[in-house]
Amino acid sequence: MNEEKVINAKKWQNINVWKRGLAMLLFGFIAGFARFIITMIALFQFISLLFTAKANVTLVEFGQCLNTYIYQINQFLTINTNIYPFPFADWPSGTPNATEQPQDNEESLAQDFDNNQDTDKDTDKGTDKGTDKGTDKDTDKDTDKGTNEV
Repeated sequence: MNEEKVINAKKWQNINVWKRGLAMLLFGFIAGFARFIITMIALFQFISLLFTAKANVTLVEFGQCLNTYIYQINQFLTINTNIYPFPFADWPSGTPNATEQPQDNEESLAQDFDNNQDTDKDTDKGTDKGTDKGTDKDTDKDTDKGTNEV
């Protein structure tokens, strides 16, 4: 019973989860502002169409980049990716990559939590065992993928 309480307490103390939560809150506000900018671009493009009968090409390109940025934020917010969007990554150009697939985040996040717990346990013991946990699994996955391909 005490072990269960300790494990639950450790979950609340996981600094990586709190950092991600703070980043999610920040990116939620940024996404709202970006959507407002998209609305302004749409209004300006409509006015441009009324008076010139053609769209502003620069705004079309910027709108596409901004839409891709919002897509990246939404992927991050819904935990479909662990990659932090701009300004922690490059500003997106063009459409989202067709090869961008959601990763298996349940396993990835669980592994991050387990690594953090193992490091905490090892730190308490004065050893440094848990820092490389997961690298062998990644290597095994790569070799398994290589043997399954024909």
